[in-house]
Amino acid sequence: MRIVIAVAQRMFASALAALLGSSGHDVVGYATALDAVAEILTRERADTCVVDADMAWEPRGISLAKALSPGTAFVVLADAAGSEGLSRALSVGVHGAALKSDDFVEFRRVLAGASAQMARRPVGTVVLSASVQAGRRTMRAGWPLQDTAGSLTPREHEVLARLVRGESTSAMARSMGIRPSTTRTHVDSVLIKLGVHSRLEAVAVAVREGIVDLADSAPGWGRASRRP
Repeated sequence: MRIVIAVAQRMFASALAALLGSSGHDVVGYATALDAVAEILTRERADTCVVDADMAWEPRGISLAKALSPGTAFVVLADAAGSEGLSRALSVGVHGAALKSDDFVEFRRVLAGASAQMARRPVGTVVLSASVQAGRRTMRAGWPLQDTAGSLTPREHEVLARLVRGESTSAMARSMGIRPSTTRTHVDSVLIKLGVHSRLEAVAVAVREGIVDLADSAPGWGRASRRP
C-alpha cells in the first residue's frame, strides 16, 4: 500500500513510517501540515493518507485533498475519541479513524478496511477502530441526542426526513436534484453524527427522539423543498 503521512510531530511520523515500512507498505510522502498534502497527492499516487486529526487544519483541507485524489482513502489518527479534531474529520467524510494509543495491529486493520472501502463504489461507512467505537458510544450515553441532532446541516436533516419517509437513494437524489453519490455522502454523514450504523437504526432514532417531524414525512413531503 502506498501511503502519505500528514503528522505535525516529525518523530511520531518517522516512527509510524518505520512500522508501516516493516509491514511491507511504502510511505511515498510526508507533510507536517495538511495544506501540503494536496501538493503531494498531485505528484504521488497514494492508496491511503494518514492524517493527524489533532493538528491544526480546516475541513476544506481534507475536502480539497479528497477532490484531488478521489482514489485515496483518508484515515485519521486522534489523541482521544472525544477530540474535536476527530469529530471534525468524521464530519467531512474521512474513510477511517483510529487512536494513537491503538496497537499497530488494530491500526493496520483500519487502514486495510478503509482502503477496501475505496475499492467499492459507492464507498461505504467509515471504518473505526474498536477504541474509537467504544469511546464514542460512551460519549453518546452522556450526551443529549438532540445536541448531536442539532449538528445536522439542513441538507442532512432533509435526507434524514426522507429516510424516515422510506425513500431510496435514487429517489432522494431525483427529488433533491443531486447525484446519487452526493446523496450517499449525506446519508453517511447522518449516520456518523447520530452514532448509528444503518439507515434503519437512523430512522428508529429519528422517530423515537422526535428529531424528524412525522408530519414532514407524510406522502407529498418535500415537493416545495426541491433545490436545483
